Amino acid sequence: MRLRIAATIAHRHAGEVSQVHLQARLSPAATARQVVLAHPLASEPTGWQRSHDDYWGTRVVELEVTEAHERFQLSLLSDVNLTGIVTAAPATDFARLDAAGVEDSFTEFLRPTALTTASDADARVSVRLRQETPNPTALAEALSRELAPGPDAGVDDATHRVIGALRAVGVPARFVSGYRAPVGDFEPGASAAGEIASWLDVWDGTWQGFDPARVSPIGDRHVIIGWGRDRADVPPLRGIYCGPEGAACVTEVQVTRLA
Repeated sequence: MRLRIAATIAHRHAGEVSQVHLQARLSPAATARQVVLAHPLASEPTGWQRSHDDYWGTRVVELEVTEAHERFQLSLLSDVNLTGIVTAAPATDFARLDAAGVEDSFTEFLRPTALTTASDADARVSVRLRQETPNPTALAEALSRELAPGPDAGVDDATHRVIGALRAVGVPARFVSGYRAPVGDFEPGASAAGEIASWLDVWDGTWQGFDPARVSPIGDRHVIIGWGRDRADVPPLRGIYCGPEGAACVTEVQVTRLA
């Protein structure tokens, strides 16, 4: 499947801004399951930019704008070929987690963070479900069902909560930021409103992608941007500006199936 991602983030400041320096994590990642054909990132006003991959492997575009403005907009247009889920089958049990070197290799995805610290209640649920499920992937699904957040929860709350519960019982889990298209019929030529969302990878001998909000493995409606311990490692935008405090931000994502 080939998708076109059109994403726009617009900031309207409270007054004139003389300078902006931003880091944008909006470009789809090149992985075994997705081939990125193009990912130009444009700003208005225009300015200087350069890119690099951060510690976690996420593409970061740095932008600096020195033209005075009150409205700033970033636009991404990216075509991505999704070649299917390339992953090994989940383990039959939790034995792979006890293999030599696993704890050392994934220590950053085992330690809780400010956003992923499991509550005592969630930790107890995780201990119980680990005893009832055959492998880490099945545990991620069971936790997603049992710890589903309420309707007022934020877009990343389910991901952070399940990651915290997995780490509480020694299962490595990492945060994934990406574009998510809606479920339902999606024929070639069709367009639909998407979103910048999140899901997780759980270590089960290999990384297995799972979407706690949809309680399903990731599929052809998920386009990966990058990875980290939690959302703080993969913010869509981070930066500073010189001007009055306060700004209104509007994010729009449109997903079109090309083939």
